[in-house]
Amino acid sequence: MPTLGVLIISVHGMNRLPQCLESVGWADAIMVLHVGGGEPAVGSNRSPSAVIRKARSATELEKMGKEVKTDWVLRLWGEEQVGARLKEELHRVSKGSQGIPSAYRIPIRSRVLNRWVHGSLWGHSPACRFSSFVDDLSPEWWNVEQEKSAVFPEPLKGSIDDYTLEDLAGGFEQIHRVSDLWAEHLDATIHSSVSMALRPFSVFFGSMWMNGFVSHGLAGLTFSTLAAYATLLSGAKAWESRNVSEKGKEQS
Repeated sequence: MPTLGVLIISVHGMNRLPQCLESVGWADAIMVLHVGGGEPAVGSNRSPSAVIRKARSATELEKMGKEVKTDWVLRLWGEEQVGARLKEELHRVSKGSQGIPSAYRIPIRSRVLNRWVHGSLWGHSPACRFSSFVDDLSPEWWNVEQEKSAVFPEPLKGSIDDYTLEDLAGGFEQIHRVSDLWAEHLDATIHSSVSMALRPFSVFFGSMWMNGFVSHGLAGLTFSTLAAYATLLSGAKAWESRNVSEKGKEQS
């Protein structure tokens, strides 16, 4: 019987991790990878199948993630949850017959100002979050071209629900923490300064278009602005890290 595992990325300050764990308590295996300071707020009612690991860097995060050995892997952030409809679809796909696709895209929606808007603060939607392999552990706006070039079936109908921005103050803090993780990854993959500068504009207008520009009102505008800000901040941190490193080499 095929097995289904869930890989959850957590950073300090993600307060809805217990709800995230509860929403996937049915999985055959759960691994929480906590990167950065503090301890993951897993709560007291987590599934006995959940394994908690701490990573010190994005590189270590990638390495630990590959230890998931289930046949299928769902990737989530610690502020996200899986609803009943998506749960049923995931079970159906994972237990399907041979010849089915090896990866599926899942729509993501975010709770902002008491409204649901389309998309995720951490990347495009729908995104490849469910597959028979562990690939990119940190789905982000920067890899949108690579994912567009891949061949996927139609997205699943259920959605991943992201509550990062339900509390705007807490969500703003998460942007700064996750941007550190993104900056480390970006610094290793070498993006040009031009692409880093233009990407936030693409994210903003893409998010506005996805949400019908004015149809979601202030919630849609707030989400689009913060998604673009997260992308800009990550690029700026990566640029700073790269140039400080190069300057240090020149001076030595």
